[in-house]
Amino acid sequence: MDQPQPLATIAERVGITVRTLRKHAERDGFPAPAVRCGKCDSGLLYDLGAVQRWEETGDGSATADGTTRTVQPLSVLADDLDITATTLWKHSKHADFPSPVARCGMCANSYVYDAEAVRRYEEGAPVDPSDRLVSLQEAADELELSYGSMRTYLGRHADFPKPVKYTGPRPLFSLQQIRSWQDKRQRMRSTVAEAAAGDTLEVEGLLTRAGVAAELGVKLDTVTRYQRRDTDFSKDFPESVRKIGRSRLWDPQQVRAWRNSRPSAQRQA
Repeated sequence: MDQPQPLATIAERVGITVRTLRKHAERDGFPAPAVRCGKCDSGLLYDLGAVQRWEETGDGSATADGTTRTVQPLSVLADDLDITATTLWKHSKHADFPSPVARCGMCANSYVYDAEAVRRYEEGAPVDPSDRLVSLQEAADELELSYGSMRTYLGRHADFPKPVKYTGPRPLFSLQQIRSWQDKRQRMRSTVAEAAAGDTLEVEGLLTRAGVAAELGVKLDTVTRYQRRDTDFSKDFPESVRKIGRSRLWDPQQVRAWRNSRPSAQRQA
């Protein structure tokens, strides 16, 4: 289901005037509001898809059960739950907190939440204060990194944590997931640095330069020459699959396949 929206927004999407759509809303069979803001009691929000179907076909089914949910902003929910608005706002940053249902156009576009879902959350499992939802900038501040670094991680690393939810167009991430990812990255960098200075052959299943040399039965300097791929013999030498700092790691299967296609590899050492 599309995020519930006020009639004014839907009118623009459907291509009719707000006045016309409001008149249609008074007719029998028009989709019932999907949610009603419990703060202003006049912020009615409708399902875009249901209204579009009604305008096109006369089918006004809005939700599976045809009911209208009452939704409220956090400030009102906090009063109902007898906790401070600040506390509830902090809880809303946790990864498993219910997502906002919509924005209420009558309440200064404040986000509104399903009251029952929030109540179940507050009465449920204890909250882990170390795991909350953050923007990339907030994650960068927490980890003492630059925003540019976080953007680079997101764009270049397929295993970087994905957004948990969106607040409007802004993606929010689990701070705990990003912290764990960064810790793993730091451990990997330390391991690779130690491997580069010693005789370690593998790091998390990937071959170091020493590991490639051992697989091919050649010297380290020969692997460096192969990396340049500037001869007929080495032109299709496997690219490294990961780079950490100045160190590179190779897929062992690719290296072995390349070795097996060149039985004279050792003679090129």
